[in-house]
Amino acid sequence: MDEEELDSLIQRRPFGTEDGKRADLQFRRTLSLGNILFGKTSDDLRRQLLAPFPQIPSGFELADFRELLRSTERLSAAMSRFSLAFKTIVVGTQRYTEWEAQCEIIRRAIEYLENR
Repeated sequence: MDEEELDSLIQRRPFGTEDGKRADLQFRRTLSLGNILFGKTSDDLRRQLLAPFPQIPSGFELADFRELLRSTERLSAAMSRFSLAFKTIVVGTQRYTEWEAQCEIIRRAIEYLENR
């Protein structure tokens, strides 16, 4: 396979204004979902972790939660490479960094939505 054949299979097209608008809208939805789901403090994270299942905000779809999980996992992995001090969230015998707590909350929310 040569370069032209590969290009024809991929069918690339320029990233246009509409693509930018869609990406911006998705970013804003993901950010809004995270803000609502995580709250503002580590106590808000702890409350979500203590609940039988996270409080699920209305107006969001399962795909939104999956996108939030992908984004949060990427950020968590990137942040773990640095030697920064993060608050530790303790729930029973479990200990989470704030990033790990967020990922766990999203995973539980996805599991709840998939099984209801």
